Amino acid sequence: MKIFKIKPEILFLLLIGICAIFAPVLIKTKSTGALIAPHALLIVIGGTLCAGCIGFSTKEIFRAFVSLKSLFFKKDREEILYIADELVEMAKISRANGVLALREYRDYIRHPFLLNALNCALEENDTKTLEENLRLMSFLENKNDFKNVEIFEELGGYAPTFGILGAIIGLIQISTVNTQPQALLSGIATAFIATVYGVGSANLIFLPVAQKLKNLLEEKLFEHEVIISGILDIANMQSSVVVSEKLNKILVKNEIQNKGRVIPFAA
Repeated sequence: MKIFKIKPEILFLLLIGICAIFAPVLIKTKSTGALIAPHALLIVIGGTLCAGCIGFSTKEIFRAFVSLKSLFFKKDREEILYIADELVEMAKISRANGVLALREYRDYIRHPFLLNALNCALEENDTKTLEENLRLMSFLENKNDFKNVEIFEELGGYAPTFGILGAIIGLIQISTVNTQPQALLSGIATAFIATVYGVGSANLIFLPVAQKLKNLLEEKLFEHEVIISGILDIANMQSSVVVSEKLNKILVKNEIQNKGRVIPFAA
């Protein structure tokens, strides 16, 4: 499985987003003091994480943040084409020598789900039961990924609310202090920083992260569907030509191409 780091790209975009939000204030006030409010940050981040831990288990929250490492790596986009090639080659072997002849081919498979799917096909003769087992296996493998997306979507909903709560708390504290009008205005501005933290973190971090994880999950699910389709055809003793044509149609429909065309499979 080929991967390469894209960490600079993600961090660069995040930096650009932060600058786009806070740069106008810095230019206008020529001071960072108006943007720094540790107590407001504590209310927003602390409240958001605590609410998340109430809705989900601490283990699930921790696992969701660990999954962020997937944002900094990208799989080889042509890997799905390599998988399709392997499926067609397996169809040739199966059609010529039977499904059990694929036992020796397992040593050449590097994709985990493809290997597990092949093992399942070697153990199960009924194609309907095989399909049910493969889809259950795919669901179990992706269950945590679905949960991770859900967690960041929920955090993105909590953060703005705690931002508003932080602003209200700040205004309540200011209203109880009898001081100069200029100091009151400064205090009000500081109070509303909590709203900026809440809305900003939700729309620049939590919700975009959820969408990115969802996109990665969709790519993985599509990959699993290609494998399941190929394995079922192999179990039904379809020829490599039929498997090749079917996979070509699936890949072209989903615009997975290489230099304008799908890589030709062995026929």
